[in-house]
Amino acid sequence: MTDLQTPLISVRDVFFSYAYEPVLKKISLDIYDKDFLAIIGPNGGGKTTLLKIILGLLKPDSGKVIWTENSTRNQIGYVPQFVTFEKEFPLSVRDVVLMGRLSGSLWWQKVSVEDQDVTTDVLHSLGLGPFSDKPVGYLSGGQLQRVMIARALVSDPKILFLDEPNASIDRDSRFKLTNMLTELNKSIPIVVITHDITSFASNVEHIACVNQTLYYHGDAELASGCLDEAYGCPVELVAHGVPHRVLQDHAEQSSPSPCSHHGSGK
Repeated sequence: MTDLQTPLISVRDVFFSYAYEPVLKKISLDIYDKDFLAIIGPNGGGKTTLLKIILGLLKPDSGKVIWTENSTRNQIGYVPQFVTFEKEFPLSVRDVVLMGRLSGSLWWQKVSVEDQDVTTDVLHSLGLGPFSDKPVGYLSGGQLQRVMIARALVSDPKILFLDEPNASIDRDSRFKLTNMLTELNKSIPIVVITHDITSFASNVEHIACVNQTLYYHGDAELASGCLDEAYGCPVELVAHGVPHRVLQDHAEQSSPSPCSHHGSGK
């Protein structure tokens, strides 16, 4: 990627408040074709709110979100955080994934043979074939996370958004999820809101560090002083053996303003 590349999505000077309480202040960032953007920051810092504004689920008080391709805006894959189903929920895994093929305004539409075939292909590609007829409420956290990703993928999205995808899954499932996203990112851009950036460290192209305002928006090499400033306390990232570009070497952390780069990064 280069600075000359046209962003797929541009967020410009976005402000947002809940009941007159500021949540986001003057947020601007870019998302590029085949980008892998990680949005990080402390709890209550506005990460999920920013995501909902990008998705059009919330309207900013001021500022705007610009999509350079309207076709992309109409083909979004979205995986929310903390999705659960009661054990008595009367839908199978296949039923839940198939819902991703149905238009929100045409929920009563007839399911086509193509819908069924695409659903079957995605289920098998994510290792969910053996569970397709099981009640969705009986799945583990990792299995359910894959189901929600499958539901997003059957619509053939042009961009995939995930909100805290690691929140309820075990280490093995995180490894599978990372590999899955690596393959998907070869064809579509991915935006992840996460507290555990180390799981995706080898994938990340850009980082946005958000705590009401934007402390950093640039490439995947992030000075620890920027995290300290954004979180309001010393922060250390542990890589768990994953090749990473998240933190600069400690010898490079003498810069007086590690958070000064708010540009596109590439």
